Amino acid sequence: MPPTSNEWLDPAAAAPDATARFYDAVAPGYDAQVDGRTDVDNLRLREAFCQRVAAAAGPGASILDFGCGTGIDAAWYAARGHRVHAYDLSPGMMAVLRERCSGEIAAGRITTAAGPLEAMERALGAGDPVAAIAANFAVLNHVQDPGPLLQRLAVHLQPGSALVANVLNPFYGRDMRHGWWWRSALRSLGQGAIRMEGRVTTYRHFIGSLRRAAAPAFAIESVCTADGRSLFGSLGANHLFVQFRRRS
Repeated sequence: MPPTSNEWLDPAAAAPDATARFYDAVAPGYDAQVDGRTDVDNLRLREAFCQRVAAAAGPGASILDFGCGTGIDAAWYAARGHRVHAYDLSPGMMAVLRERCSGEIAAGRITTAAGPLEAMERALGAGDPVAAIAANFAVLNHVQDPGPLLQRLAVHLQPGSALVANVLNPFYGRDMRHGWWWRSALRSLGQGAIRMEGRVTTYRHFIGSLRRAAAPAFAIESVCTADGRSLFGSLGANHLFVQFRRRS
């Protein structure tokens, strides 16, 4: 579906970016893989994350869904009265979102941008900053150095408001049983994150590294698992919820 008047699609979105190409390729089957009927854990994870973001934003407030994927979260927010700015690096993922959320887009409840980060920044333009930013399902783990990205996102967030990120736990107990985790950890010494090679590269950032990267625009307000356990009880959780607070 071609972009409507409230959507942006950057012509540079077709640039040879490995992460974008990966998600373009998996977009048609992404929902079945991540939120399939048998994957109850991911469904609970998504619900807990969306509830946390909605609470951080406040009733009816605007949300930037950063790394929005196929639009499941964006549709959830819009159905509960939020105005959503949905952005994703992958045009393929955005195509699925535009089909899923065509009614919300037509009504102006969801606006979209796809491609390089500049497309999102142009779409947001000089409009009012959003009340919350959501980055679900390890979006920040695709970024080797999240510091510059967090500084750019801060410009579009109201002072005192929250950015909520779902990040991969660098010390997930099940992964630490395997030799590949230890080999990756040893290769990544001193880098602030454990670099994991695969079809797409991810960086499992340490919380201390995220804290330093977030300054001076953000402070980390809380770190917990989806069921509310603190960082010290997180070995059994593959995902952590990190809430950043925008400094005034």
